[in-house]
Amino acid sequence: MTGATTGASPLTGINYLGTQAFGLTGTTGQGITTVTYTVKDAAGNTTTCSYTVTVNDASIPVISGQPTNQFVCVGSNGAFSVTATAGAGNPLTYQWQGWNGSAWVNIAGATNATLPLNAVTFSMNTNSYRVILTGRCSVVTSGFATLYVNRLPTVVLAASRIPILLPTESVNLVVTADPAGGTYQWYLNGSATPIPGVTGATYAGLTVDNIGTYTVKYTDLNGCVSTTNAITVSGAPSGNLYVYPNPNFGQFSVRFFNQAGESATITVYDAKGARVFQRQMVTTTAYTKLDVELGPTTNSGVYLVEVLNSTGKVMGSKRVIVRHP
Repeated sequence: MTGATTGASPLTGINYLGTQAFGLTGTTGQGITTVTYTVKDAAGNTTTCSYTVTVNDASIPVISGQPTNQFVCVGSNGAFSVTATAGAGNPLTYQWQGWNGSAWVNIAGATNATLPLNAVTFSMNTNSYRVILTGRCSVVTSGFATLYVNRLPTVVLAASRIPILLPTESVNLVVTADPAGGTYQWYLNGSATPIPGVTGATYAGLTVDNIGTYTVKYTDLNGCVSTTNAITVSGAPSGNLYVYPNPNFGQFSVRFFNQAGESATITVYDAKGARVFQRQMVTTTAYTKLDVELGPTTNSGVYLVEVLNSTGKVMGSKRVIVRHP
């Protein structure tokens, strides 16, 4: 499309003729317009000059996914995001803002489609955020969304008694949690795998068979997680030798206050002093359970059980009664 304009020049005897050549895109008015002017004096001499005018696509940003409210726990990460387009090939920039109670304030460096919030604190609870989207010639503001931060639960692990045990004693471990109603995972000696079958607030009846250090990971109804203090169940020093059950049918267990990895030799003598059983065993934790089986041919009667350590020192001896049914 072309157009022409005529008029009188401010210079006497000179007229100008303006012509325009337009390069348009469709019917939107977008594209490059070349404007050309021709100047002619009274003698018929002419000269021309031209310039271009560029009309860009307004590229108004269109939001298809608004920021949404986020619910997170203290210390965890959160994020707000927006989904928007401004047409193929058109620029689109982002600027996130936070509400300070009286005005929206730009967040330095927050110029992507996602606003990450790392290691949130409770002081950030109910903070609100929005994003300014700028296209080539237009600016659009998203809706705002709010961050809700939940406190971590308070959890304490306690023992029903001093957890230093003899083989005849037991202890219960109990978790107190606030808020209540969550789930429990029990761990032993720093293992990454929870103790199977223990899912409540109480682990009851721990004995010297359960020696070790316990912690509990508690997850509340908001999904927030806290871990309790640690409690160690250990064996109480004692010079006693424990043999049980007594009487028995020829199968019984022996315990003494041993060191981990200690070698122990168990010998059983009959009433005549003849040796009817002997085995060397290696202990693990204090009061390791050392099992003895005399066999079905052992006669009923009274037997003497003797335990020696790796240096040959007698750790203890005790009489047992064997009764066959």
